[in-house]
Amino acid sequence: MAERASRSTVRLDANVIQRAACAGADPETFFVREADTAAVELAKDICRGCPVLRECLMQGLRSNDRFAILGGTTPEERRLIRRRVAYKRAVAA
Repeated sequence: MAERASRSTVRLDANVIQRAACAGADPETFFVREADTAAVELAKDICRGCPVLRECLMQGLRSNDRFAILGGTTPEERRLIRRRVAYKRAVAA
């Protein structure tokens, strides 16, 4: 998993990092296989109630990260969010 963490392109804003519920947590907690539902839920539990959840999610969506739990979402969940947003934009155009 350390390899996944080191390959991640996410560089969260320092203000977000300082205020995040995960500040001080082991980064490996957020680089888990999506098939490991218990590990995913553990990471998401940390995200729940985070004061910067929305900012983290937005940065995760912009970065197109494929490895980390960000903003309480898995990479697959963020992919679906991006698809929904693109669809809504296409329909509105």
